[in-house]
Amino acid sequence: MKEPIQKIWKYLTSKEMILYIVFGVLTTVINLVIYFVLTEVMTVNVSLAYFIAWVVAVAFAFITNKKFVFASKTKKSKAILYELGTFVGGRLLTLAIGEILITIFVNMLGQSNIIWKIITNVIEIVVNWLVSKMITFKKKTD
Repeated sequence: MKEPIQKIWKYLTSKEMILYIVFGVLTTVINLVIYFVLTEVMTVNVSLAYFIAWVVAVAFAFITNKKFVFASKTKKSKAILYELGTFVGGRLLTLAIGEILITIFVNMLGQSNIIWKIITNVIEIVVNWLVSKMITFKKKTD
């Protein structure tokens, strides 16, 4: 039992995971700040604000995940398009999840905009890591 726990701890403290967490936090901060400014300062509709914040955060996340977190060395356009497509596809999945949750809990049930934004971000981080690790930046040759 000790060995599996050590393996998990080793991975959780690996360079890859630490960088994923750091850039994930930065991505989340960018997302939240844009969302907050749009909804609370500029009074943009929450669904539109959610989408705009998402687009900016996804662009930042793709660049940092590709270059720093997963250190992708792909150079051929087909491989880069695959990474971009699967990365955005995974993010679209979490966008849909977030939009549904925001619509139900904020728009329909009148619950806290900020609390549900944070909840959706946590869900997105976990699902996005799984897609990036298992599909998008899975170690492969160019």
